[in-house]
Amino acid sequence: MKTRNLLFLYIMELCAGLARGSYLVCIGWTALIVSGDVAAVGQVFIVAMVANIIAGPFVGIIVDRYNRKHLTVCAHLGIAAVLTLLGIALAYDAGLSIFWFFVTVVFVNAFRLIYQGSHDGLIHANVSANDLVHAVARFRGLHLLATAVGTVLTGTIIETTSPTAGFLFSATASLILIVSVSFVKGVITKDNAAGVAGFVRDFSEGLILFREKPDLRVLALLAGIALPVGQLSNAILSSFVRDDLGRGSDAFGFVDAAWPVGGMLAAAILSLGLRQLSVANMEYVFAMLAGLTTIVFSMMTSIVPLAITHAALGFFVWMCRIVIDGRILQICTAQTVGRTRVFIDMMFSFSAMLMSLSPTLVKLPSTSGYFLFWGVIIFICAGALWFVQSVRKVS
Repeated sequence: MKTRNLLFLYIMELCAGLARGSYLVCIGWTALIVSGDVAAVGQVFIVAMVANIIAGPFVGIIVDRYNRKHLTVCAHLGIAAVLTLLGIALAYDAGLSIFWFFVTVVFVNAFRLIYQGSHDGLIHANVSANDLVHAVARFRGLHLLATAVGTVLTGTIIETTSPTAGFLFSATASLILIVSVSFVKGVITKDNAAGVAGFVRDFSEGLILFREKPDLRVLALLAGIALPVGQLSNAILSSFVRDDLGRGSDAFGFVDAAWPVGGMLAAAILSLGLRQLSVANMEYVFAMLAGLTTIVFSMMTSIVPLAITHAALGFFVWMCRIVIDGRILQICTAQTVGRTRVFIDMMFSFSAMLMSLSPTLVKLPSTSGYFLFWGVIIFICAGALWFVQSVRKVS
């Protein structure tokens, strides 16, 4: 039964990656066309991060209380509906207000939080504790493979047809995911206390978990420092390609697709179980390398080197992310997967919000300057956190 469940969980992850890559290109590129302002695109992703922070605690409780199979179906049904509506609206009004992009990302991000927590819970239920890091690497690798395909396909679809077609393509991927999840056995982890008091108790238990486990707190901080550079890229890469380099959506799709290619390579390497890459403190090494690569990325002046560096950036960020995700699943229990995952996502979202807000707060002569600034910050902060953690363990 677990073997069959894993097969369809892999199919789900492929569909989720396809939908994710397509969605990011649709939102990033179309919002730039509609608004004509990179700051507005950043604001769209800021709203998405705010939605994560606000919805996070409630989503974590929901994931730990209810059938994770049913939650996955509801989440992607919601994503498909919202993206279809925005795509149809753009077909009727190409100058649609940016406000509707804000509304869309709020709903999509809330639904994605539900899906991510539910999917991790299903992985936890079907994989042994010793194999969790390697299993997460395999799942993330498939996700990134599909994300790369979805990114390139959607960039081409938008360039040759219309943004509406891109949104409908993304919605279709979510519908295929719903079909695949119907073959997976659902998971309910515990009996639920009824009413508001039950939700309050579950929320308090989540906070206690972080208070009693310092390793979780450190992983959350590191995730907030290093991983959101991917969200920065989502928010301003379209402007980097169009405004700094003078290229179109096909070039944007090509560069954007390089990120998941690098991530796929990271997942493939980690799935081999090489002991040297999973020893203590490697997550800090990967985080600092991600900061250095972001600095190099800001200096690229043509498409091919930009894509290669973007792939390298995706590689180091995903090496860091997979190690963090695997260790989090090892630390938490089946009953706390949702809340643990969501608190990590909230820290990530808060930092990503600050990064995406930077074009709104500070106007720089070129988009590359934002990558340079945040690359330096990531490198310094990851190194400082590594130093503090080392001192704490010694003492």
